[in-house]
Amino acid sequence: MNNKIIVTVILLILGLGIGLALDQGNTNVRPEWVHNVQWQGDRPDNAGKIEELLFLEIAPYKTEYELVNISTKGDKNKMDIKVTATTLDLEIPDIYDFVFEKNDLLMTGYLLEAIPATYRNDAIGIALTDRDLATSVSNLGAPSVKRILPKTSEKFYMPKTLLSVSWKGISALVDPDERKVVQVWKEGTNKNIKQ
Repeated sequence: MNNKIIVTVILLILGLGIGLALDQGNTNVRPEWVHNVQWQGDRPDNAGKIEELLFLEIAPYKTEYELVNISTKGDKNKMDIKVTATTLDLEIPDIYDFVFEKNDLLMTGYLLEAIPATYRNDAIGIALTDRDLATSVSNLGAPSVKRILPKTSEKFYMPKTLLSVSWKGISALVDPDERKVVQVWKEGTNKNIKQ
Protein backbone atom coordinates (compact mmCIF):
# COMPACT_ATOMS: atom_id res chain seq x y z
CA MET A 1 0.00 0.00 0.00
CA ASN A 2 2.77 2.45 0.87
CA ASN A 3 4.57 1.63 -2.40
CA LYS A 4 1.45 2.51 -4.41
CA ILE A 5 1.12 5.86 -2.65
CA ILE A 6 4.80 6.66 -3.17
CA VAL A 7 4.62 5.72 -6.87
CA THR A 8 1.47 7.82 -7.30
CA VAL A 9 3.06 10.84 -5.61
CA ILE A 10 6.21 10.48 -7.75
CA LEU A 11 4.12 10.24 -10.94
CA LEU A 12 2.12 13.33 -9.94
CA ILE A 13 5.29 15.32 -9.23
CA LEU A 14 6.86 14.12 -12.48
CA GLY A 15 3.74 15.03 -14.47
CA LEU A 16 3.57 18.46 -12.84
CA GLY A 17 7.26 19.05 -13.57
CA ILE A 18 6.90 18.07 -17.23
CA GLY A 19 3.79 20.27 -17.58
CA LEU A 20 5.57 23.28 -16.10
CA ALA A 21 8.61 22.70 -18.32
CA LEU A 22 6.44 22.57 -21.44
CA ASP A 23 4.61 25.72 -20.35
CA GLN A 24 7.92 27.58 -19.83
CA GLY A 25 9.01 26.59 -23.32
CA ASN A 26 5.95 28.23 -24.87
CA THR A 27 6.92 31.92 -24.68
CA ASN A 28 4.53 32.87 -27.50
CA VAL A 29 1.27 32.95 -25.57
CA ARG A 30 -1.57 34.59 -27.47
CA PRO A 31 -4.47 36.31 -25.75
CA GLU A 32 -7.78 34.46 -25.80
CA TRP A 33 -9.26 37.05 -28.19
CA VAL A 34 -6.78 36.10 -30.96
CA HIS A 35 -7.66 32.87 -32.77
CA ASN A 36 -5.10 32.76 -35.61
CA VAL A 37 -1.92 34.65 -36.49
CA GLN A 38 -0.37 34.65 -39.97
CA TRP A 39 2.93 36.21 -40.97
CA GLN A 40 3.19 37.36 -44.57
CA GLY A 41 6.50 36.46 -46.17
CA ASP A 42 9.40 35.27 -44.05
CA ARG A 43 8.73 35.08 -40.34
CA PRO A 44 11.54 36.98 -38.57
CA ASP A 45 13.71 35.32 -35.92
CA ASN A 46 12.29 37.65 -33.28
CA ALA A 47 8.64 37.02 -34.25
CA GLY A 48 7.76 35.81 -30.74
CA LYS A 49 9.04 39.05 -29.17
CA ILE A 50 7.23 41.13 -31.80
CA GLU A 51 3.94 39.27 -31.22
CA GLU A 52 4.31 39.72 -27.48
CA LEU A 53 4.67 43.50 -27.92
CA LEU A 54 1.89 43.68 -30.53
CA PHE A 55 -0.60 41.96 -28.24
CA LEU A 56 0.01 44.68 -25.65
CA GLU A 57 -0.91 47.35 -28.22
CA ILE A 58 -3.74 45.86 -30.28
CA ALA A 59 -7.15 44.70 -29.12
CA PRO A 60 -10.58 44.26 -30.69
CA TYR A 61 -13.58 46.34 -29.62
CA LYS A 62 -16.12 44.13 -27.84
CA THR A 63 -15.43 41.17 -30.17
CA GLU A 64 -12.55 38.78 -30.95
CA TYR A 65 -10.01 38.75 -33.75
CA GLU A 66 -10.42 35.66 -35.91
CA LEU A 67 -7.22 36.40 -37.85
CA VAL A 68 -4.30 38.71 -37.11
CA ASN A 69 -2.23 39.14 -40.27
CA ILE A 70 1.27 40.59 -39.74
CA SER A 71 3.44 41.90 -42.57
CA THR A 72 6.88 43.49 -42.26
CA LYS A 73 9.26 45.60 -44.33
CA GLY A 74 12.88 46.16 -43.40
CA ASP A 75 15.33 44.08 -41.39
CA LYS A 76 15.59 42.91 -37.80
CA ASN A 77 17.20 46.21 -36.70
CA LYS A 78 14.37 48.40 -38.00
CA MET A 79 11.15 47.21 -39.57
CA ASP A 80 7.78 48.64 -40.45
CA ILE A 81 4.95 46.38 -39.32
CA LYS A 82 1.37 46.40 -40.59
CA VAL A 83 -1.23 44.43 -38.67
CA THR A 84 -4.58 43.71 -40.29
CA ALA A 85 -6.97 42.12 -37.83
CA THR A 86 -10.31 40.68 -38.88
CA THR A 87 -13.28 39.41 -36.94
CA LEU A 88 -15.56 36.56 -37.90
CA ASP A 89 -18.74 38.61 -38.10
CA LEU A 90 -17.47 41.91 -39.60
CA GLU A 91 -16.23 42.69 -43.10
CA ILE A 92 -14.18 45.75 -42.14
CA PRO A 93 -10.79 45.03 -40.49
CA ASP A 94 -8.81 46.93 -37.89
CA ILE A 95 -5.48 48.15 -39.29
CA TYR A 96 -2.48 49.10 -37.16
CA ASP A 97 0.93 50.45 -38.26
CA PHE A 98 4.09 50.13 -36.16
CA VAL A 99 7.83 50.63 -36.29
CA PHE A 100 9.95 48.04 -34.48
CA GLU A 101 13.45 49.31 -33.69
CA LYS A 102 15.95 48.37 -30.97
CA ASN A 103 13.43 45.93 -29.45
CA ASP A 104 10.88 48.74 -29.02
CA LEU A 105 7.51 48.90 -30.74
CA LEU A 106 6.01 52.28 -31.64
CA MET A 107 2.49 52.63 -33.04
CA THR A 108 2.58 55.08 -35.95
CA GLY A 109 -1.04 54.92 -37.06
CA TYR A 110 -4.31 53.02 -37.03
CA LEU A 111 -7.70 52.76 -38.69
CA LEU A 112 -10.09 50.83 -36.45
CA GLU A 113 -13.47 50.11 -38.01
CA ALA A 114 -14.11 46.53 -36.83
CA ILE A 115 -16.94 47.54 -34.53
CA PRO A 116 -19.90 45.18 -34.04
CA ALA A 117 -23.14 46.49 -35.55
CA THR A 118 -24.84 46.93 -32.16
CA TYR A 119 -22.11 49.28 -30.90
CA ARG A 120 -21.81 51.01 -34.28
CA ASN A 121 -25.56 51.73 -34.34
CA ASP A 122 -25.50 52.82 -30.70
CA ALA A 123 -22.70 55.33 -31.44
CA ILE A 124 -24.68 56.74 -34.38
CA GLY A 125 -27.76 57.05 -32.17
CA ILE A 126 -25.76 58.87 -29.48
CA ALA A 127 -24.31 61.25 -32.10
CA LEU A 128 -27.78 62.04 -33.42
CA THR A 129 -28.97 63.13 -29.96
CA ASP A 130 -27.11 66.38 -30.67
CA ARG A 131 -29.87 68.41 -32.40
CA ASP A 132 -27.58 70.68 -34.40
CA LEU A 133 -25.62 67.69 -35.65
CA ALA A 134 -28.78 65.72 -36.49
CA THR A 135 -30.09 68.64 -38.54
CA SER A 136 -26.77 69.08 -40.36
CA VAL A 137 -26.45 65.41 -41.38
CA SER A 138 -30.06 64.60 -42.21
CA ASN A 139 -29.36 64.31 -45.97
CA LEU A 140 -25.78 62.97 -45.85
CA GLY A 141 -26.47 59.22 -45.79
CA ALA A 142 -24.90 56.59 -43.56
CA PRO A 143 -21.85 57.60 -41.50
CA SER A 144 -18.63 55.71 -40.86
CA VAL A 145 -17.77 54.75 -37.30
CA LYS A 146 -14.19 54.40 -36.12
CA ARG A 147 -12.62 53.63 -32.78
CA ILE A 148 -10.26 56.22 -31.29
CA LEU A 149 -7.63 54.86 -28.89
CA PRO A 150 -6.99 56.46 -25.48
CA LYS A 151 -3.61 57.97 -26.45
CA THR A 152 -5.32 59.89 -29.26
CA SER A 153 -8.58 60.74 -27.49
CA GLU A 154 -6.63 62.24 -24.59
CA LYS A 155 -5.79 65.18 -26.88
CA PHE A 156 -9.49 65.98 -27.36
CA TYR A 157 -11.26 64.73 -24.24
CA MET A 158 -9.72 62.19 -21.88
CA PRO A 159 -7.62 59.01 -22.22
CA LYS A 160 -10.30 56.45 -22.97
CA THR A 161 -11.64 54.60 -25.99
CA LEU A 162 -14.06 56.80 -27.93
CA LEU A 163 -15.97 56.35 -31.17
CA SER A 164 -15.85 58.79 -34.07
CA VAL A 165 -19.04 59.03 -36.13
CA SER A 166 -18.37 60.79 -39.45
CA TRP A 167 -20.47 61.98 -42.35
CA LYS A 168 -19.05 63.92 -45.29
CA GLY A 169 -17.66 67.11 -43.78
CA ILE A 170 -18.95 66.49 -40.24
CA SER A 171 -17.58 64.34 -37.45
CA ALA A 172 -18.74 63.70 -33.88
CA LEU A 173 -16.61 62.25 -31.11
CA VAL A 174 -18.78 60.03 -28.90
CA ASP A 175 -18.13 58.72 -25.39
CA PRO A 176 -20.07 55.42 -25.47
CA ASP A 177 -19.76 54.89 -21.69
CA GLU A 178 -21.21 58.30 -20.80
CA ARG A 179 -23.54 58.13 -23.83
CA LYS A 180 -22.74 61.66 -24.97
CA VAL A 181 -21.19 63.65 -27.80
CA VAL A 182 -17.99 65.26 -26.53
CA GLN A 183 -16.93 67.18 -29.64
CA VAL A 184 -18.22 67.98 -33.13
CA TRP A 185 -16.14 69.18 -36.10
CA LYS A 186 -17.50 70.70 -39.30
CA GLU A 187 -15.49 71.04 -42.48
CA GLY A 188 -14.62 74.65 -43.24
CA THR A 189 -14.90 75.85 -39.65
CA ASN A 190 -11.32 74.71 -38.86
CA LYS A 191 -12.27 74.03 -35.23
CA ASN A 192 -14.58 71.96 -33.12
CA ILE A 193 -17.98 73.42 -32.43
CA LYS A 194 -18.84 71.60 -29.21
CA GLN A 195 -16.79 71.09 -26.08
